[in-house]
Amino acid sequence: MIEVPDFCGMQALDAWLLGHDLGLLLVGPDPDSPEPLMHGIVTQQKPLPGTTVARWDPVTVWVRRDDSGVREPLRPLPPRRADSAFFDED
Repeated sequence: MIEVPDFCGMQALDAWLLGHDLGLLLVGPDPDSPEPLMHGIVTQQKPLPGTTVARWDPVTVWVRRDDSGVREPLRPLPPRRADSAFFDED
C-alpha cells in the first residue's frame, strides 16, 4: 500500500514523475483528452493526500495550464526606430 503525497502546487510533469517513482498512476480528469498530463500546475487531486491506495492505482489530478511561455529578450536587439530614422535621412 502507498500513501498518496500532496501533488498540489507541483508542475504536472514533476508530479507525474514523482507518482511514477512511488508506484502511482497520475491521470487527468478526462482520460480521452488529447493533451498529455505534462504542462501546468496541479491544483486539485483525488484521492486526497495521506490516503492509502494500492500500487499503480490512479490518482486524478486537475491542472491549471500555464501559457505564459518563456519570454527571453531578443538577441541581437532589434534596431531602435530613432537610429534607423537618422540613417534614412541621407
